[in-house]
Amino acid sequence: MVELWLLDALKALGKFILHPVLILSVCLAVLTGYYRVKRERKDFHTRLLDGYHDTRVLLSYGIAAGLLFSLVTVGVGLVVPVISLTLIGALSVLFALTRNFHLVSAAITVGFSYFLLVTVHYFGWDIPYLDTYMEGLNLGLLSSIMILAGVLTLIEGILIGINGWKHTSPRLMKSERGLKVGVHESRKLWMVPMFVLLPTGNLSLPFDWWPVFTLGTENYSLLCVPFLLGFQQVVKSTLPEIAIKQTASRVFWLGAFVLTLAVTGFFAPMFSVASGVVAILGRAWIAYRHHSSEETKPYFYKRQSSGVMILGILPGSPAEKLSLGIGEVILKVNGIEVRTEREFYEALQKNGAYCKLEVLDVNGENRFAQGALYEGDHHELGILFADQDSGWDRHQVS
Repeated sequence: MVELWLLDALKALGKFILHPVLILSVCLAVLTGYYRVKRERKDFHTRLLDGYHDTRVLLSYGIAAGLLFSLVTVGVGLVVPVISLTLIGALSVLFALTRNFHLVSAAITVGFSYFLLVTVHYFGWDIPYLDTYMEGLNLGLLSSIMILAGVLTLIEGILIGINGWKHTSPRLMKSERGLKVGVHESRKLWMVPMFVLLPTGNLSLPFDWWPVFTLGTENYSLLCVPFLLGFQQVVKSTLPEIAIKQTASRVFWLGAFVLTLAVTGFFAPMFSVASGVVAILGRAWIAYRHHSSEETKPYFYKRQSSGVMILGILPGSPAEKLSLGIGEVILKVNGIEVRTEREFYEALQKNGAYCKLEVLDVNGENRFAQGALYEGDHHELGILFADQDSGWDRHQVS
């Protein structure tokens, strides 16, 4: 029996590598990196990270999270219908193509797939080419789809908290008063491979007492499915880490609530319907709450009355070695007060071998950063300023 499970697991991994969602997701990640680099070069005449960074993110944390949670879903015997996996994959890719990655949330893609199948099952519609997959669809299998939604939303919250706030992309935009200001944007795609049991095939459960969250089936197949999760958020009023981690917490607890309702749905089907409604509306509310909150707050990355604010730091640059961070304000360079990017570099060249910076950190405390400069460093210190190329010599943004 164990040998049969291991063989089925190897077959599942092979199907995962050839899965169209995986191939399309890699293409989407490459295109996302291309457009990000293009925009950063337009705003700052340089890019922060190479174009393949987004692909590395796609194939990083999500893989570990998916395989870890697979131990739970397979361990409790969660069985999902094949047609639901097809719908989830199709909707994920379709929404990702719009480049609105907040739509590629498990709560939305799985939630919509669930309601589509519930509608077809309830009205008994005959859909060409899909009748075979709809046979045997029952309330137990439909409820299992929302359990999957809850698990994937939990994973989404974890991934946002771990990786969503890292390496955000700075950008310049116009404020309501027509002046340039800085914001940070997080756009992430994660591939989450998960082993799931399908209600077809010749794989029997290894023990009689093994729990199965489905009804009316005895044979199963093991499949490794690539689920695509996306996240997008613009932060203008605070540090990306603060705002995005807050969103991560809300998404995580939404997933926990959806999962609780979905499990209850095995005993009372209306709870499964409620979990679908909560998943879709809850995720939309989280995104709306952040957007509406940001609209009422002033811009954080803007021209300062004293000093120049750091909007971005190039990885591996001298600025990173000096432990400078986004949101900090450089007040003095080599003892000279600065108010613009030009004044900053002019003061930096006063001493070609060494620089001493007086910095106001994000906690409102002054500190000093100093270090040796090598030939060419003063031209490539690696700092992107909030007023870069803006010409705001006589304006401030409220």
